[in-house]
Amino acid sequence: KILHKIAAERDEECHGDFREQIIANFQGDGHEFVFVDETSKDECTWARHYGHAMSGARVPLSDVFVQGDQYSLVAAMTVDGYIAAEVVEGSYDCDLFCDFITQQLLPTMNPFPTERSVIVLDNCCIHHNEDLEAAVREA
Repeated sequence: KILHKIAAERDEECHGDFREQIIANFQGDGHEFVFVDETSKDECTWARHYGHAMSGARVPLSDVFVQGDQYSLVAAMTVDGYIAAEVVEGSYDCDLFCDFITQQLLPTMNPFPTERSVIVLDNCCIHHNEDLEAAVREA
């Protein structure tokens, strides 16, 4: 199911247009790009799901069984380092992510095609937000 969803979102013509834009409009040193990603940490995220043991023996796994607090981090990074970061308790949703982009990141951005003019995001569902897209285009 997941692969079908990913394949459905892929558009070869759009991908080709994007590659042509990259080749035609960018310097090649990466200063135009600002990469944004988020991650989270709770008491369960460090544990391994698989281990190694001798043939026929069970793999011992010791892990904390306390849920604890969850923290999420979002950061914006360029080739020169971090330009914005934020930590929240819990998880990011569309509204929190949109607030981070509009209040902390967009004021540091420049018009295309200068330095810091392109925001690069992954395909996370909280990034699919019409208000966010409108705010970025307006800025």
